Parts: sequence; structure tokens; C-alpha cells
Amino acid sequence: MQKSWEKADDGMTKENIVIAALRLFLTRGYKSVSLVDVANEVNITKGGIYHYFSSKDELLQVALHYLFDRLEANYSALLDDRNTLREVLHALIVEKTPEQYAKDLLGVDGQYSVDCAHFAIEILGKFPDIQQRIETGRVSACEAFARKLETAMEKGEIKSGFDSYALAANIIAMTNGQISLGSQFQSEAMRQRMLDNVWMLLKV
Repeated sequence: MQKSWEKADDGMTKENIVIAALRLFLTRGYKSVSLVDVANEVNITKGGIYHYFSSKDELLQVALHYLFDRLEANYSALLDDRNTLREVLHALIVEKTPEQYAKDLLGVDGQYSVDCAHFAIEILGKFPDIQQRIETGRVSACEAFARKLETAMEKGEIKSGFDSYALAANIIAMTNGQISLGSQFQSEAMRQRMLDNVWMLLKV
């Protein structure tokens, strides 16, 4: 698959098409979105889509790999050595930084309802390579977070003796599953309480 984001003949970029497609897929569902819908979203003809993509399936696959690449890069930046573990946890639990990054990338504001869980169920059976990419990404994220936890233990930022990989999996599962608890658990105050309790378990 071609990954360059070159300019199209009409001044539209392939990246604009990909982002528009992702926005529609995530807000309306993959089956409900046509290439005409994507074309209308970026004010080009359906033929302009075919300049880059042979089908809606190919567009989806390119778009998802584009999204995963950027989310993984954003996550790596969050785990940078300049950020303490407490700052990372605050970003993940309270600020929900990865989710906000994705919304900003896709141009999704408060009026949109992004249903990632339903979208994933809809496409994973059809595209096994996407399932593999998701699983590989989760393992990489867990390994990177485990290294952050190991550094925090070495520096005395948190207690020593944790199984860093298992603890990383616990924290990632908690942050990913929080939305399933319902709207009453989504306030910033509630998220801060969750962080405070996690930190009480970790701190020296």
C-alpha cells in the first residue's frame, strides 16, 4: 500500500481523504458510509477517490494504518523520559490525551459520537490483518508502558517489586474500559478521583 500523502490533481491531498473517511466510518459506521459520502465530505468527485483507492475496503485499510501510526507516535511521545509517571497517568486518566488527540486529528468535535467499539466489531471479522495490527499495537503499548513503570521504580517514584508488564496491562485496561462504565463516570472530577486512588496504590 502506498503511504505517501502526495497532492492530488485538484489540490486535494490523499491525507484529507483518509481523515474524512475515518471521521465518517467512526461516526456513522463502516457499512453506512459510501465512497460518494467520503467524496462529498471533502468536496471532490467519486472519481477523485478512485485516483488513490480502488475500493472502499482499500481506503479503510489505508486509513486505519494511518490512524494507528499516529496514535502510536502520540503514545510514544507521552511516555517520553521528560514526563514523570504521575504526569503520564494524569494525561491518560484525567485528561484522556490519546482520545483528544484522535478527535483533533479527525476534526471530531462534541457534536459527534465516536463509537470505536461498534466500529471495531464491524470490521475485525472482515479484515484479519487489522486485528493483527491492533493486537501488535497493544503489546507494543504495554511493553513501552512497562519500561516507564520500571524507570519509575528505579527512581523511587513508585514502590518497587511490581510486575511492570502486568501492571501496565492493568492500567491500560482501566483507561480503555472506563468509557464502558457510563456517563456518570466520565466527569473530570471522577477521573481525578480514579487517578488519586491509583496513585495511592503505587506511591512509596
